Amino acid sequence: MMLKPEREISMNENRFYIRQYPVDSFYHGGIGYRDAEEVFKRQNFIPIAFPFYDTFSLVAKVSRIFYLLGILLETRKRSCIIFLFPVFARMNRLLIRLSVSGKTRRLICFIADVDGIKDGNQKLLKKEIAELKRYRYFIVHNDSMAQWLRSHVPEANIATIEFFDFLTYPFLGNRTKDGQIVFAGNLEKSKFLESLGLLKEKSPGLHFNLYGPGITAVMQSQDNVTYHGVMKPYELPLKLNGSFGLVWDGDSIEGPGGSRGDYMKYISHHKLSLYIVSGLPLIVPEMAASAPLVRKYGIGITVGNLAEIEQKINDISPEWYQEMIQNMKPLAKKICNGDCIAEALNQLIK
Repeated sequence: MMLKPEREISMNENRFYIRQYPVDSFYHGGIGYRDAEEVFKRQNFIPIAFPFYDTFSLVAKVSRIFYLLGILLETRKRSCIIFLFPVFARMNRLLIRLSVSGKTRRLICFIADVDGIKDGNQKLLKKEIAELKRYRYFIVHNDSMAQWLRSHVPEANIATIEFFDFLTYPFLGNRTKDGQIVFAGNLEKSKFLESLGLLKEKSPGLHFNLYGPGITAVMQSQDNVTYHGVMKPYELPLKLNGSFGLVWDGDSIEGPGGSRGDYMKYISHHKLSLYIVSGLPLIVPEMAASAPLVRKYGIGITVGNLAEIEQKINDISPEWYQEMIQNMKPLAKKICNGDCIAEALNQLIK
């Protein structure tokens, strides 16, 4: 049940967003978070961007202090400020701390990541929860993350995006069902990829097409794996070769394991959006927060371990596969237009 806010955000408030991901940068989350900030801008939020963000000279530091003072003055009158969490830059954190105490400012915290859960770092998680308790308005990935947040911030007013926006062009070609599985991302973080060869005996019909940086010699040496290199993020939907997109994390093919596997219980991977925009029905773990979304929209299958994939694909008729393709099209349009975040913002602002 949504709690009534202390004061609703008004359409008449001045709107700002704290920019953390400059257009020439992909670090700390990269493309999904950069696109999120672009959606803020499209929704008439004004960027707060400290000068000399990549410089640490005395002149740069003084300039940022003067910029901070100017922003605090400009946002005194009934302002709404949105930012992505976690916040990395020291001056951005200082601005948020000073803005929390301002009675005429409303802050919206978009939880992009919870690093304490992702990294299995309880000390960091404790600090992150303490920080989140400072805020009242939130945008989160999905219902599972919303439930987790409410357990720590009961008075939170929450909107969900379900899927990250991905501001690119959708794949408009045709796909047919076979055993070609796509996995795209930072490959070195996905150690389970080094065990895909173990599936070959019991799942001879599966072949995995890998895209992204961090390929290892072990991954590439497996007979059922083809590496396609690194491509520009916005070009990927038109170039992915396969019939299904795999969302998986951790070290094991038997189930998502470790802290990154556990993290799947709370997040919507950017891969979900990539595969939807690419016209690839999804394969996700049964325990993942994305599993209810896959079932809700009829856009893929869920599995307990990777050894189940081939049989589940065999059970999908050509008609069912094409139904999944059709179900993804309105979602792809929504994701490419930036409407997932826009709708969540409107829920908090209206």
